[in-house]
Order: sequence, then structure tokens, then C-alpha cells
Amino acid sequence: KTNFSQPIMLTKNQTIKTEITDMNNLGYGISRQDGIVIFTDGGVTGDVLEIKIIKTAKDYAVGRVERVLVPSEKRDDSLCKVSKRCGGCAFRGIKREYELELKRGFVMSAFRKSRVDAVINPVLTDGVTCGYRNKVQYPVAPGGDYGYYARHTHDIIKYDACLLSDPHLEPIARYASEYIKNAGANVRHIYLRRGQMTGETMFCLVSPSDRLPEEQALISGLIGRFPEIKSIVHNVNRTDGNVILGKDVRVLYGRDRIEDVLCGCRFGISSLSFYQVNRGAAELLYREAIKRASSGSPERIADLYCGAGTIGISFAKAHPGISVTGVEIIPDAVKNAAENAELNGVSNAEFICADALTAPLDGFGCVMIDPPRKGMSQGLVGRLCRIKPPHIVYVSCEPATLARDAAALISAGYRMADVTPVDMFPGTGAVECVTDFVI
Repeated sequence: KTNFSQPIMLTKNQTIKTEITDMNNLGYGISRQDGIVIFTDGGVTGDVLEIKIIKTAKDYAVGRVERVLVPSEKRDDSLCKVSKRCGGCAFRGIKREYELELKRGFVMSAFRKSRVDAVINPVLTDGVTCGYRNKVQYPVAPGGDYGYYARHTHDIIKYDACLLSDPHLEPIARYASEYIKNAGANVRHIYLRRGQMTGETMFCLVSPSDRLPEEQALISGLIGRFPEIKSIVHNVNRTDGNVILGKDVRVLYGRDRIEDVLCGCRFGISSLSFYQVNRGAAELLYREAIKRASSGSPERIADLYCGAGTIGISFAKAHPGISVTGVEIIPDAVKNAAENAELNGVSNAEFICADALTAPLDGFGCVMIDPPRKGMSQGLVGRLCRIKPPHIVYVSCEPATLARDAAALISAGYRMADVTPVDMFPGTGAVECVTDFVI
């Protein structure tokens, strides 16, 4: 190996040689010089690089790749031509097997930091690494060009096609861009959703205006060219900031939602509904959670943070003898969940609008939890530790908060089972997990 042991003092704009020894979940290569950690965007474990220091701090520095002196055998630059400028795919430049190895390592690291002894299984994947995103939200530049923002900027990167997005959506986005240019429409985002099992597609433009110019021409052009479009909606967002969607939705054509099939159940998806963007991997995640939740043959299950009811309804349909109560704080999501239960003929699931912190949880044999990235609130963790449901199944989109909450549950007397990571977002640094706890 190249010897870089000679101590150096890092300064901004300095050019050095360094060897990348690890990577983080943002896709930065990690190296060390004179006790200082250096994060280099685009560095891959095993690379020997010439980098320029672009930022220094007390205990770390940030580098930019100037030259790849010795490329790592884990490197794979063959796929996306704009990934280095876009920044959307942190792991697009590495080989697939190393990506899965890294993601398992991120989960292991999270539990080590929380001082929880955990068995981490290999990462589950459905093997699909391109074209899996069934939803896209493209920012639109003045003039009608669209793309994704370059990392840490509001500069829009144009490209031929995003490798992560369902390929059926790109021609529709191009048509929308031409409409925006020709009609002079003030549009902030092009927003598209596709039911990958049904083929049904939703077209949505987000703008600050009450109406779109030449609406009828837009509708006629879309349904004439893309018969799979079953819903055309206009979302009005007059607010500034980073929130893409406003609360006002106008249906211009067809229904206010499309449908898709997940775990053998049919779900309605509106423009404001949460629905997993990777349907295939979501099935792996949900089936793992359902398998764990049914292992003790409970009579009643509570499904906290249930959203539109996708996990709870999937469980209820697979286990008609077990009753499911979904808990969600957003009224529209609760209404959507009840409609989805009716759509699937599921009579053993009910949904209530309540905060998980105050919802009735007595008498449930199992509590399923699928919280946001910040994990459970301290109040909810404390409540579960007090009432001690016999079985808790935890679906997590953030290993660090899962490990934190696991430490609290274990301190209260729970035993944690093995942890199964699921690769919901290939090409990115995100990884989801499922585990369960028994008292």
C-alpha cells in the first residue's frame, strides 16, 4: 500500500495525496491525515487520490477529487453520466455488492454507537437497481427546463433520463416541459406517480397560480399521447420555502387518485398520499414485518403511524382472524386508510385519528411501529416501556433512531430479535430495517 504516514498540516486549497479507507452514507470517501478525518465527495474505498482541500475545521476537512491516481476495484463509473454533478445517487459510482456491504455496516455501526448488541442479517433486496422509483418530483427552472438540483445548490441538472425513475415517466415529463415553455406557464414542479402493477399514472403540475394556461389543450395532449394517465391534477402552492406541495388540489381530468397493488392488496394513491416509492422492495419490508407480527398469533394488533393503512391492511387481509387497529394523526390519511380497507374487502381492520402518544393501546398482543426518520418520541418510548405490550414490531427508515429506541426498550426489559435491513433505495445511502421485541 502507498505510505502516507508523514504528518502534514492541512490548509484550505492545499493539494495532497490520500488513500480512501471507508465511505459514509452520504457517499463521501473517508481518509485520515495527521489525525484529521477528510471527507471527499466521489472517493471510493481503496482509491488513491490527489485531492484539493476545500474546507478545514478543528477535527475534519473536506476534499475535492483532482485526480484518481489508483482506482479502487470497488469503483464503478459506468452507469450515470451526471451523478457526480447531481448528487442524488450517493452510491451510483460503486459496485453493487459493496453497496450492500456498506449498508449492512451502517446498521451495525448505529447499534454499536447505541451500545446495543445486535445480530444484523444480510441486506434484503429484490435485485432491481434501476427504474424502481414510482414517483418523481422535478423542479422546473424559469423557461421550462427540468431536472434535479445539484448537491447543496438550486442549480438544476439536465439529463437524458434518471436511472432511478420508472422509465414510463420520463416521456411525460418531457411533454410537460414543452407545454410549460410553449404556454409560458409558471410551474414550480412536475410531479408524476405511477402504479407499477396497474400502469395507472397521475400527472400533476405544482404552481402558485389558481389556473394553468391552456388547460384544455394540456389535457387533450396528455390523454391523446399517454392513455395510461388516469388522473390529471393541479396543485396550488403559493408559499415560499422547500415544501413542494400545497394543500389545494384541483382535479382537471379523471380521478383524484390512481391505484396500485402491494402485497396482494389494492391501494388508492392521491397526490398527497404517502406510498412507498419502491413497490418491489416495500413488499420485502412489509412481508418481513407481517411475518414477525404474526409469529405470536395475537388476537389484536395496533398499527401506529399507519398512514394510508398499507401495512395494516396487508396484515389484515393475510390474517382474517386477527383484528387490526391503525392509528394515524393525519385525518386525510385515516380517511384514505378506511377507503383502502373497503376497497380490499377487509373487515377486520379499523382506523382511528389519534396521536400515538395518547391512543388506547391496552389489550393488544402486538404493536407495530413505523415512525418517521426521527423515530419514536421520548414520550411514546416511555409509554411503551410502562404498559409493556408483549410484542413490538419496529419498521425503521433510520438505523440511528432505531438503535436509540432499541436501547431504551431493552433497558425496560425487552429482548430484541435479529435485525433485517432492506434496500429500499438502491444507489443511495438510505437503508430501512425491521426488528421486533418481546417482553
